Amino acid sequence: MLNSLIEKLKEVKDFRKSQGRRHELWVVLTIIILALLTGNVSYKQITSFCKAEEEKLIEMLSITSKTLPSYSTIRRVMLGINIIDIQSILTSIINNYYSQKSQEDWIAIDGKSLKNTLTDYEEKSQNMLNVVSWFSQETKLIIKVEIQENKKKSEIAVVLSMIENCDLSNKVFTLDALHCNKEITKTIIESKNDYLITVKRNQIKLHNRLKELAQITKPLTVYDSRDKSHGRDVIRKTSVFDSQEVRHKNYPHIKSFIKVERMGFRGDKEYSQTLYYISSKKLTAEIFAQKIQEHWLIENQVHWVKDVIFNEDKSRIKNKEVAGKFSLLVTLILNVYRSCGFISIKDGQSWLGKNWEKMLLVDGFDGS
Repeated sequence: MLNSLIEKLKEVKDFRKSQGRRHELWVVLTIIILALLTGNVSYKQITSFCKAEEEKLIEMLSITSKTLPSYSTIRRVMLGINIIDIQSILTSIINNYYSQKSQEDWIAIDGKSLKNTLTDYEEKSQNMLNVVSWFSQETKLIIKVEIQENKKKSEIAVVLSMIENCDLSNKVFTLDALHCNKEITKTIIESKNDYLITVKRNQIKLHNRLKELAQITKPLTVYDSRDKSHGRDVIRKTSVFDSQEVRHKNYPHIKSFIKVERMGFRGDKEYSQTLYYISSKKLTAEIFAQKIQEHWLIENQVHWVKDVIFNEDKSRIKNKEVAGKFSLLVTLILNVYRSCGFISIKDGQSWLGKNWEKMLLVDGFDGS
Protein backbone atom coordinates (compact mmCIF):
# COMPACT_ATOMS: atom_id res chain seq x y z
CA MET A 1 0.00 0.00 0.00
CA LEU A 2 2.83 2.45 0.77
CA ASN A 3 4.12 2.32 -2.79
CA SER A 4 0.64 2.95 -4.18
CA LEU A 5 0.35 5.85 -1.76
CA ILE A 6 3.59 7.40 -3.00
CA GLU A 7 2.41 7.10 -6.60
CA LYS A 8 -0.71 9.05 -5.61
CA LEU A 9 1.42 11.69 -3.89
CA LYS A 10 3.22 12.26 -7.18
CA GLU A 11 -0.11 13.27 -8.75
CA VAL A 12 -0.78 16.09 -6.27
CA LYS A 13 -0.27 19.53 -7.82
CA ASP A 14 2.42 21.55 -6.04
CA PHE A 15 0.99 24.76 -4.58
CA ARG A 16 4.44 26.37 -4.28
CA LYS A 17 6.12 28.63 -6.82
CA SER A 18 8.82 26.90 -8.84
CA GLN A 19 11.42 29.56 -8.11
CA GLY A 20 13.65 28.48 -5.24
CA ARG A 21 11.88 25.15 -4.82
CA ARG A 22 14.49 22.49 -3.96
CA HIS A 23 12.33 19.43 -3.30
CA GLU A 24 9.36 18.05 -5.18
CA LEU A 25 6.15 18.03 -3.21
CA TRP A 26 5.81 14.23 -3.28
CA VAL A 27 9.31 13.89 -1.78
CA VAL A 28 8.44 16.14 1.17
CA LEU A 29 5.14 14.34 1.75
CA THR A 30 6.78 10.92 1.47
CA ILE A 31 9.36 11.87 4.09
CA ILE A 32 6.58 13.08 6.40
CA ILE A 33 4.74 9.78 5.96
CA LEU A 34 7.90 7.70 6.54
CA ALA A 35 8.55 9.71 9.70
CA LEU A 36 4.99 9.08 10.90
CA LEU A 37 5.38 5.38 10.18
CA THR A 38 8.27 5.24 12.62
CA GLY A 39 6.47 7.22 15.32
CA ASN A 40 7.85 10.71 14.61
CA VAL A 41 4.76 12.87 14.88
CA SER A 42 5.82 16.50 15.40
CA TYR A 43 7.66 18.93 13.11
CA LYS A 44 10.71 18.66 15.35
CA GLN A 45 10.63 14.85 15.34
CA ILE A 46 10.15 14.71 11.56
CA THR A 47 13.17 17.01 11.12
CA SER A 48 15.23 14.83 13.46
CA PHE A 49 14.17 11.79 11.44
CA CYS A 50 15.48 13.51 8.30
CA LYS A 51 18.87 14.14 9.91
CA ALA A 52 19.18 10.62 11.30
CA GLU A 53 18.14 8.91 8.05
CA GLU A 54 19.65 11.37 5.57
CA GLU A 55 21.81 8.98 3.53
CA LYS A 56 19.12 6.31 3.19
CA LEU A 57 16.41 8.82 2.30
CA ILE A 58 18.54 10.47 -0.39
CA GLU A 59 19.36 7.08 -1.89
CA MET A 60 15.90 5.47 -1.66
CA LEU A 61 14.03 8.54 -2.95
CA SER A 62 16.67 9.42 -5.56
CA ILE A 63 16.92 13.00 -4.27
CA THR A 64 19.15 14.81 -6.75
CA SER A 65 19.84 17.85 -4.56
CA LYS A 66 21.54 15.56 -2.00
CA THR A 67 19.86 17.52 0.79
CA LEU A 68 16.65 16.93 2.71
CA PRO A 69 13.76 19.30 3.43
CA SER A 70 14.29 21.62 6.39
CA TYR A 71 11.96 22.18 9.33
CA SER A 72 10.52 25.28 7.66
CA THR A 73 9.93 23.42 4.37
CA ILE A 74 8.10 20.58 6.12
CA ARG A 75 5.97 23.05 8.07
CA ARG A 76 5.24 25.14 4.96
CA VAL A 77 4.08 22.05 3.06
CA MET A 78 1.73 20.99 5.86
CA LEU A 79 0.32 24.51 6.05
CA GLY A 80 -0.08 24.90 2.31
CA ILE A 81 -1.24 21.56 0.97
CA ASN A 82 -4.98 21.34 0.44
CA ILE A 83 -6.72 19.00 2.88
CA ILE A 84 -8.98 17.96 0.01
CA ASP A 85 -5.93 16.54 -1.80
CA ILE A 86 -5.08 14.38 1.22
CA GLN A 87 -8.72 13.29 1.50
CA SER A 88 -8.72 12.36 -2.20
CA ILE A 89 -5.56 10.28 -1.81
CA LEU A 90 -7.05 8.45 1.17
CA THR A 91 -10.26 7.74 -0.75
CA SER A 92 -8.36 6.50 -3.81
CA ILE A 93 -6.14 4.17 -1.78
CA ILE A 94 -9.13 2.73 0.09
CA ASN A 95 -10.98 2.12 -3.17
CA ASN A 96 -8.00 0.09 -4.38
CA TYR A 97 -7.49 -1.93 -1.18
CA TYR A 98 -10.91 -2.37 0.40
CA SER A 99 -12.13 -5.62 -1.13
CA GLN A 100 -15.52 -5.83 0.59
CA LYS A 101 -17.40 -3.09 -1.29
CA SER A 102 -20.31 -5.35 -2.23
CA GLN A 103 -19.60 -8.22 0.20
CA GLU A 104 -20.90 -8.58 3.74
CA ASP A 105 -19.03 -6.58 6.35
CA TRP A 106 -19.79 -4.90 9.66
CA ILE A 107 -18.73 -1.26 9.74
CA ALA A 108 -18.27 0.55 13.05
CA ILE A 109 -18.94 4.29 12.75
CA ASP A 110 -17.73 6.66 15.46
CA GLY A 111 -16.41 10.17 15.95
CA LYS A 112 -13.31 11.34 17.81
CA SER A 113 -12.64 14.91 18.89
CA LEU A 114 -9.17 16.39 18.45
CA LYS A 115 -8.59 17.92 21.86
CA ASN A 116 -5.57 19.88 20.67
CA THR A 117 -7.90 21.98 18.48
CA LEU A 118 -10.20 23.01 21.35
CA THR A 119 -11.12 26.71 21.40
CA ASP A 120 -13.75 28.87 23.08
CA TYR A 121 -12.83 27.51 26.50
CA GLU A 122 -15.02 30.00 28.37
CA GLU A 123 -18.14 29.41 26.30
CA LYS A 124 -20.80 26.77 26.88
CA SER A 125 -20.44 25.64 23.29
CA GLN A 126 -16.77 24.90 22.73
CA ASN A 127 -15.34 24.39 19.27
CA MET A 128 -12.96 21.70 18.05
CA LEU A 129 -12.38 19.35 15.15
CA ASN A 130 -14.20 16.04 15.10
CA VAL A 131 -13.02 13.09 12.99
CA VAL A 132 -15.66 10.55 11.95
CA SER A 133 -14.16 7.18 10.98
CA TRP A 134 -15.65 4.04 9.43
CA PHE A 135 -13.82 0.91 10.60
CA SER A 136 -14.18 -2.41 8.78
CA GLN A 137 -14.46 -5.32 11.21
CA GLU A 138 -13.56 -7.72 8.40
CA THR A 139 -10.41 -6.06 7.02
CA LYS A 140 -9.47 -3.77 9.98
CA LEU A 141 -9.07 -0.91 7.49
CA ILE A 142 -10.44 2.58 8.04
CA ILE A 143 -12.56 2.84 4.91
CA LYS A 144 -14.00 6.35 5.24
CA VAL A 145 -13.06 9.50 7.14
CA GLU A 146 -14.66 12.93 7.36
CA ILE A 147 -13.50 15.92 9.41
CA GLN A 148 -15.69 18.76 10.62
CA GLU A 149 -15.74 21.59 13.14
CA ASN A 150 -18.45 20.82 15.65
CA LYS A 151 -19.69 24.44 15.62
CA LYS A 152 -20.22 24.30 11.86
CA LYS A 153 -21.69 20.82 11.46
CA SER A 154 -22.81 18.15 13.91
CA GLU A 155 -21.50 14.58 13.95
CA ILE A 156 -25.03 13.36 13.22
CA ALA A 157 -25.20 15.51 10.06
CA VAL A 158 -21.76 14.29 8.93
CA VAL A 159 -22.66 10.62 9.40
CA LEU A 160 -25.97 11.11 7.59
CA SER A 161 -24.20 12.72 4.62
CA MET A 162 -21.56 9.98 4.55
CA ILE A 163 -24.23 7.27 4.44
CA GLU A 164 -26.20 9.11 1.74
CA ASN A 165 -23.09 9.30 -0.45
CA CYS A 166 -21.52 5.94 0.32
CA ASP A 167 -21.08 3.48 -2.53
CA LEU A 168 -21.33 0.41 -0.31
CA SER A 169 -23.96 -2.31 -0.03
CA ASN A 170 -24.57 -5.43 2.04
CA LYS A 171 -23.02 -3.84 5.13
CA VAL A 172 -24.21 -3.63 8.70
CA PHE A 173 -23.43 -0.25 10.23
CA THR A 174 -22.93 -0.29 14.00
CA LEU A 175 -23.44 3.03 15.77
CA ASP A 176 -23.71 4.36 19.29
CA ALA A 177 -26.81 5.93 20.83
CA LEU A 178 -26.05 9.39 19.41
CA HIS A 179 -27.18 8.14 16.00
CA CYS A 180 -30.38 6.43 17.07
CA ASN A 181 -32.84 8.47 15.03
CA LYS A 182 -35.26 7.89 12.18
CA GLU A 183 -33.25 9.85 9.59
CA ILE A 184 -30.12 7.75 10.09
CA THR A 185 -31.92 4.38 10.06
CA LYS A 186 -34.09 5.32 7.07
CA THR A 187 -31.04 6.44 5.09
CA ILE A 188 -29.15 3.25 5.93
CA ILE A 189 -32.01 1.09 4.66
CA GLU A 190 -32.36 3.19 1.49
CA SER A 191 -28.62 2.73 0.85
CA LYS A 192 -29.24 -1.06 0.78
CA ASN A 193 -27.41 -1.64 4.04
CA ASP A 194 -28.45 -2.61 7.57
CA TYR A 195 -27.87 -1.32 11.09
CA LEU A 196 -27.26 -2.23 14.71
CA ILE A 197 -27.72 0.82 16.96
CA THR A 198 -27.78 1.45 20.69
CA VAL A 199 -31.05 2.95 21.90
CA LYS A 200 -30.81 6.24 23.76
CA ARG A 201 -32.39 6.39 27.21
CA ASN A 202 -33.77 9.81 26.35
CA GLN A 203 -35.83 8.19 23.60
CA ILE A 204 -38.29 7.42 26.35
CA LYS A 205 -41.09 5.81 24.35
CA LEU A 206 -38.83 3.48 22.37
CA HIS A 207 -36.59 2.62 25.34
CA ASN A 208 -39.53 1.93 27.66
CA ARG A 209 -41.29 -0.12 24.99
CA LEU A 210 -38.25 -2.36 24.52
CA LYS A 211 -37.79 -2.68 28.28
CA GLU A 212 -41.44 -3.66 28.72
CA LEU A 213 -41.39 -6.19 25.88
CA ALA A 214 -38.20 -7.79 27.20
CA GLN A 215 -39.96 -8.39 30.52
CA ILE A 216 -43.06 -10.06 29.10
CA THR A 217 -41.72 -11.75 25.94
CA LYS A 218 -39.64 -14.89 25.65
CA PRO A 219 -36.38 -14.22 23.77
CA LEU A 220 -35.72 -15.97 20.49
CA THR A 221 -32.15 -16.80 21.50
CA VAL A 222 -29.89 -16.12 24.47
CA TYR A 223 -26.10 -16.12 24.71
CA ASP A 224 -23.99 -15.89 27.87
CA SER A 225 -20.31 -14.96 27.92
CA ARG A 226 -17.71 -13.93 30.47
CA ASP A 227 -14.95 -11.35 30.16
CA LYS A 228 -11.96 -11.72 32.47
CA SER A 229 -9.50 -9.27 30.97
CA HIS A 230 -7.96 -5.89 31.79
CA GLY A 231 -8.96 -6.18 35.45
CA ARG A 232 -12.58 -6.98 34.60
CA ASP A 233 -14.72 -9.94 35.57
CA VAL A 234 -18.00 -9.33 33.78
CA ILE A 235 -20.75 -11.74 32.76
CA ARG A 236 -22.70 -10.69 29.66
CA LYS A 237 -26.15 -11.99 28.85
CA THR A 238 -27.38 -11.17 25.36
CA SER A 239 -31.05 -11.80 24.55
CA VAL A 240 -32.61 -11.32 21.11
CA PHE A 241 -36.32 -10.62 20.72
CA ASP A 242 -38.64 -10.50 17.76
CA SER A 243 -39.52 -6.91 16.81
CA GLN A 244 -43.09 -7.60 15.72
CA GLU A 245 -44.61 -6.03 18.83
CA VAL A 246 -42.36 -2.94 18.89
CA ARG A 247 -44.55 -1.08 16.40
CA HIS A 248 -42.71 2.22 16.45
CA LYS A 249 -43.60 4.49 13.52
CA ASN A 250 -40.08 5.89 13.25
CA TYR A 251 -38.46 2.46 12.91
CA PRO A 252 -40.64 0.29 10.66
CA HIS A 253 -37.62 -1.73 9.49
CA ILE A 254 -36.63 -3.17 12.90
CA LYS A 255 -36.35 -6.97 12.68
CA SER A 256 -34.77 -7.60 16.09
CA PHE A 257 -34.21 -5.83 19.35
CA ILE A 258 -31.47 -6.89 21.69
CA LYS A 259 -31.08 -6.68 25.46
CA VAL A 260 -27.54 -6.85 26.85
CA GLU A 261 -27.06 -7.27 30.60
CA ARG A 262 -23.58 -6.82 32.05
CA MET A 263 -22.89 -7.79 35.66
CA GLY A 264 -19.66 -8.24 37.59
CA PHE A 265 -16.63 -6.26 38.65
CA ARG A 266 -14.32 -3.70 37.09
CA GLY A 267 -11.30 -3.84 39.35
CA ASP A 268 -12.72 -3.92 42.87
CA LYS A 269 -15.90 -2.03 41.94
CA GLU A 270 -19.18 -3.82 41.38
CA TYR A 271 -20.63 -3.18 37.94
CA SER A 272 -24.11 -3.57 36.46
CA GLN A 273 -25.55 -2.23 33.20
CA THR A 274 -28.42 -3.00 30.85
CA LEU A 275 -28.51 -1.68 27.29
CA TYR A 276 -30.96 -2.10 24.44
CA TYR A 277 -30.21 -2.18 20.72
CA ILE A 278 -32.30 -2.20 17.56
CA SER A 279 -31.33 -3.88 14.31
CA SER A 280 -32.68 -4.36 10.82
CA LYS A 281 -31.13 -7.84 10.86
CA LYS A 282 -32.50 -11.03 12.42
CA LEU A 283 -29.53 -12.95 13.82
CA THR A 284 -28.69 -15.16 16.79
CA ALA A 285 -27.79 -13.79 20.20
CA GLU A 286 -24.25 -15.14 19.83
CA ILE A 287 -23.66 -13.19 16.61
CA PHE A 288 -25.16 -9.99 18.00
CA ALA A 289 -23.07 -10.36 21.19
CA GLN A 290 -19.92 -10.71 19.10
CA LYS A 291 -20.71 -7.74 16.85
CA ILE A 292 -21.69 -5.47 19.74
CA GLN A 293 -18.30 -6.13 21.34
CA GLU A 294 -16.48 -5.75 18.03
CA HIS A 295 -18.03 -2.32 17.49
CA TRP A 296 -15.66 -1.04 20.17
CA LEU A 297 -12.64 -2.16 18.16
CA ILE A 298 -12.88 1.29 16.62
CA GLU A 299 -11.99 2.68 20.05
CA ASN A 300 -9.09 0.29 20.63
CA GLN A 301 -7.69 0.04 17.11
CA VAL A 302 -8.31 3.56 15.84
CA HIS A 303 -8.99 6.21 18.51
CA TRP A 304 -6.69 4.71 21.18
CA VAL A 305 -3.87 4.14 18.68
CA LYS A 306 -4.08 7.73 17.42
CA ASP A 307 -3.96 9.11 20.96
CA VAL A 308 -1.40 6.81 22.60
CA ILE A 309 0.96 5.85 19.75
CA PHE A 310 0.67 8.99 17.60
CA ASN A 311 -0.01 11.47 20.45
CA GLU A 312 -2.87 13.04 18.53
CA ASP A 313 -4.56 14.68 21.53
CA LYS A 314 -1.23 15.85 22.97
CA SER A 315 -0.11 17.50 19.75
CA ARG A 316 0.87 21.16 20.06
CA ILE A 317 -0.56 21.92 16.64
CA LYS A 318 -3.52 24.24 17.29
CA ASN A 319 -4.26 25.14 13.68
CA LYS A 320 -7.44 23.19 12.95
CA GLU A 321 -6.75 22.59 9.26
CA VAL A 322 -3.18 21.37 9.85
CA ALA A 323 -4.33 19.15 12.73
CA GLY A 324 -6.92 17.67 10.38
CA LYS A 325 -4.27 17.00 7.73
CA PHE A 326 -2.06 15.19 10.22
CA SER A 327 -5.03 13.12 11.40
CA LEU A 328 -5.75 12.04 7.81
CA LEU A 329 -2.09 11.13 7.29
CA VAL A 330 -2.11 9.04 10.47
CA THR A 331 -5.23 7.30 9.14
CA LEU A 332 -3.23 6.44 6.02
CA ILE A 333 -0.42 5.10 8.24
CA LEU A 334 -2.83 2.82 10.14
CA ASN A 335 -4.10 1.44 6.83
CA VAL A 336 -0.53 0.88 5.59
CA TYR A 337 0.26 -1.24 8.64
CA ARG A 338 -3.04 -3.11 8.48
CA SER A 339 -2.56 -3.84 4.77
CA CYS A 340 0.70 -5.54 5.76
CA GLY A 341 -1.13 -7.75 8.25
CA PHE A 342 -0.40 -5.85 11.46
CA ILE A 343 -3.55 -5.51 13.53
CA SER A 344 -1.40 -4.15 16.34
CA ILE A 345 0.38 -0.97 15.27
CA LYS A 346 2.88 -1.48 18.09
CA ASP A 347 3.80 -4.87 16.60
CA GLY A 348 4.16 -3.23 13.19
CA GLN A 349 6.45 -0.54 14.53
CA SER A 350 8.51 -3.16 16.40
CA TRP A 351 8.92 -5.14 13.17
CA LEU A 352 9.80 -2.00 11.26
CA GLY A 353 12.16 -0.59 13.88
CA LYS A 354 14.44 1.96 12.27
CA ASN A 355 14.42 0.03 9.02
CA TRP A 356 11.62 2.03 7.42
CA GLU A 357 12.84 0.99 3.96
CA LYS A 358 11.23 -2.42 4.57
CA MET A 359 7.91 -0.81 3.77
CA LEU A 360 9.22 0.57 0.49
CA LEU A 361 10.65 -2.79 -0.51
CA VAL A 362 7.49 -4.80 0.18
CA ASP A 363 6.35 -4.56 -3.44
CA GLY A 364 9.34 -2.98 -5.11
CA PHE A 365 9.69 0.76 -4.80
CA ASP A 366 11.04 2.75 -7.69
CA GLY A 367 12.18 6.19 -6.54
CA SER A 368 12.42 7.61 -10.04
